[in-house]
Amino acid sequence: MKIRFNGSTKSENPQVEKGLNVAYAGSKRAAYQFRWYLLVLLVTSPIGLVLWLFLFPKVSIVAPGIVTSEPLTIRAPYDGVIKSVHVSKAMNVEQAQDLLVLSNTELEAQYNEINRQMMMLYTQHMPQSQIILSQLEQRKKVAKQGVQRQKELLEKYERFKQKGVIPAADLASAVNAYNAAQMAYEQTKVDISREKERQELERRFGLKGQRYNDLSYEFSRLAALKQSLFIKTDNAGRIEDVLVQTGDRVTAGQPLLLIDTQKESKVVAYLDPKHLEYSNIGQEAQIRFPDGTKLNARISEPTELTSRLPSFLMGPFEGEKTALKITLSLPIPNHFQVEGLPIDVRFKHQKVEQAFALFEENDLL
Repeated sequence: MKIRFNGSTKSENPQVEKGLNVAYAGSKRAAYQFRWYLLVLLVTSPIGLVLWLFLFPKVSIVAPGIVTSEPLTIRAPYDGVIKSVHVSKAMNVEQAQDLLVLSNTELEAQYNEINRQMMMLYTQHMPQSQIILSQLEQRKKVAKQGVQRQKELLEKYERFKQKGVIPAADLASAVNAYNAAQMAYEQTKVDISREKERQELERRFGLKGQRYNDLSYEFSRLAALKQSLFIKTDNAGRIEDVLVQTGDRVTAGQPLLLIDTQKESKVVAYLDPKHLEYSNIGQEAQIRFPDGTKLNARISEPTELTSRLPSFLMGPFEGEKTALKITLSLPIPNHFQVEGLPIDVRFKHQKVEQAFALFEENDLL
């Protein structure tokens, strides 16, 4: 037996009740549903955010980096004040060109004092030595005159001997006198050489000489330091930045100038050491510039270990930390060749790539 139920007229005309039209209000179920979904979203969003922060590093490897030509940093060799600056930003410079001059009053005072002491020792040592040498030179002059007179006398005796005026004994006496004068003259030369040698030994190894040598060594050291205050460039290049100005006080080792000595910029990234397997030469990566432009690159130089990241790449609460410094090669457009331009370097996760390759092999994707 088949039982049939007649449907209610409400299902066909819900706004008709026993022949009368009844205007019902609109359904409020959608508003309640929307508020319910919004509540669920608010409750689950922190969980989703935590999961994203945890899972994203697992599937995506990103290293901060910069566009750089690795400019040469010129540092202050000594404490001082900037006396003058001879270059400006974006200026081309040649090798050994003057860049700037430092002034150090302490160094100047030491240099002048050592010079004064050396001059004082030199003037104290000179008068007595000069007197002795002058006396010896006078003896040499007298001995030379004696040799000349004996030579003239010998020549007269030889003429007299040829005429038979004097005996041979007188000629022999004249010869002996000439030889004696010649020997006396040569002896004065030896005495002068010995005196100069003695004075030189005294200057080197005597008390004043030792003091003079010590001062001379210190004077040479200070002269080299003073010369180093004249900053010059060792290589031709382009001034990337001037970090000081005339009148600034600087300390030893403080950066003064940045000089770009390379013609092309490159990308340098700082990778977490736990991703060491991505730092091999030839490893491919994707460079993302601040405007969203993406370019492919590959590691072109051996990786270095460094603990000095650029300050603007570190977070506000991060200190110095170890990182792998990697260099990537790619043709960088001219408008991106800005020194220190921050970029992101993304590496493809090897395990994720292997998983996708496995799915493709099994036609699961």
